[in-house]
Amino acid sequence: MAPAYFARIEQSAALLCDSYPMADTLVLADHQQTSWRIVIAASPSPSEAYAARELQRFLREITGAEFPIVADTAIAQPHEIRVGRSNRWSFEAERLSAAPGAEGYLIRVRPDHVLITGEGTRGTLYGVYALLENHLGCRWFTREVSHIPSTPRLELNLGEARGAPAFEYREAHAFEAQDPDWCARNRLNGHFPPFEPQHGGQVRYTTPFVHTFEVLMPVEKYFAAHPEYFSEVNGVRLRHETQLCLSHPDVFAICLQRIREWIAANPDASIVSVSQNDWQNPCQCAQCRAIDEEEGNHSGSLIRFVNRLADGIATAHPHIAIDTLAYQYTRKPPRVTRPRPNVIVRLCTIECCFSHPLETCGEKMLLKSSGGTGATLVEDLIAWGRICQRVYVWDYVTNFANYVLPFPNLGVLGPNLRLFARNGVKGVFEQGAKPPGGGGEFAELRAWVLAKLLWNPAQDADALIAEFMHGVYGRGAPALLRYITALRDLVEREHHHASIYDRPDASYLTPELLRFAAACFDEAERLAENDAVLNRIRHARLPIRFAQLSALPLNAPNREEILAQFERDARDAGITQLSEHIPIERTMHYLRQGVHLTHFARYEGGWSPFDNPWPVQ
Repeated sequence: MAPAYFARIEQSAALLCDSYPMADTLVLADHQQTSWRIVIAASPSPSEAYAARELQRFLREITGAEFPIVADTAIAQPHEIRVGRSNRWSFEAERLSAAPGAEGYLIRVRPDHVLITGEGTRGTLYGVYALLENHLGCRWFTREVSHIPSTPRLELNLGEARGAPAFEYREAHAFEAQDPDWCARNRLNGHFPPFEPQHGGQVRYTTPFVHTFEVLMPVEKYFAAHPEYFSEVNGVRLRHETQLCLSHPDVFAICLQRIREWIAANPDASIVSVSQNDWQNPCQCAQCRAIDEEEGNHSGSLIRFVNRLADGIATAHPHIAIDTLAYQYTRKPPRVTRPRPNVIVRLCTIECCFSHPLETCGEKMLLKSSGGTGATLVEDLIAWGRICQRVYVWDYVTNFANYVLPFPNLGVLGPNLRLFARNGVKGVFEQGAKPPGGGGEFAELRAWVLAKLLWNPAQDADALIAEFMHGVYGRGAPALLRYITALRDLVEREHHHASIYDRPDASYLTPELLRFAAACFDEAERLAENDAVLNRIRHARLPIRFAQLSALPLNAPNREEILAQFERDARDAGITQLSEHIPIERTMHYLRQGVHLTHFARYEGGWSPFDNPWPVQ
């Protein structure tokens, strides 16, 4: 049984109700014929109209029958599937919220009608997808691969189901997870996919999305005349890799005005990011230092600054929240100040181990360039949860130093999301590989599993992984699952930690594992039932090939030919970057010289992609 904190997520896994015997059903279609019709309001919202069309489309695919869509101005009759708000039922009586951000749904099956409705702008659409997925067996694994069952006779059990997401904000940020139809069908609502009104909108930030200090107050515009607006470090105001002086009154006034301009330019947004730049150097001037000493951490001056901004917009924009980061030097919560109710704190997991669940891993800090907070991520998460009403998490699900490399984190997705939900986290951003063409290891698998768990973390992640693998890789799935299990068992048994900046010679990528993986992929390729499945398997094999070729000695026979073939195959798969921010041709140039990429000093001698000049030209 799911823990109590998941009870609200899916109140019924099947359309059953105590009022009816289990055997009582209704027949929606039989041998491509139906007496049922779909009813929507005469003037439906774009998402309700789309929900009706999506239901009609997939019922047609399942049964071969055509379910007409009619307006609620038609005379009521038996056998109606009522979608969204209409004159057929009372919204208030169903205890559904009209709040814009609410996304819960209600499905009710009675002998003479079916009701599918929901909260906000997306609840009804999500209710339709819940019926199709949870009760009729539809799956949308990737943009191209779905499973829509076919049956000559479609029945529904009488009863009721309600559902609501565990997290208000759900984003699987990868190239493979940007199609808005796929996202809506899998009930993701994040900032980046190009959703349209028919999808019910999304949780949108004003632009930019993060690291906004440098955009709020550009150095080029302000530093020459006002160096005091920027970080003082060791007695010097920094122009390069600087932050803002958060105690300066002019900085507050300029940022508040800029935020108001961003809100005006982004009327559909509900969140504004006010967040530190992506480097160190917090201000150490006397005023900022005094605040941070009182608060025990640099997050003190940040939260006080953000609170003032939140107060400045609260009256005019009560639906807007200010989002900031608990990231590296601001990860630890302040001792005194509490974030305002309209402030979101996004806690980042960047320093953590990603091969073991956060709750059980003993490694506090994998990045050698970071001193940490003295606490585990879990301890900081709990501490933020005590003082902040809206904690989001920025999590990482790929290897940014080497996108196309095995990444042993599939076993932690479920435990970590359950940890976040149990500690009151309201939103999760799962960052994967998002350059044009994507290419992160099993990126589509991760995106789909994350979509399922972001809605309901109580689900069995291993069962989801197996379902996806069978749905996408067909007869080759058992062999590929043996490889996935072997990698997970290895990092657990031998306690290998994994960071998001690991090299191809990471300790868990042993020669024995790579040989076993190659044998598993050989078997999967032999068993592929058609060319489409074979191509998917070969695409999924690229990370194993990348790890193998990275281990080749410089004098290995045919090494250049092997590298060139890999590059051709990667490009044919649409991949444009093998490492964050680095064109594929540059990474291949390094590999030809035997150079292994890493970032941000995960290893001694590592460098950042932002370093200039590069150590290898």
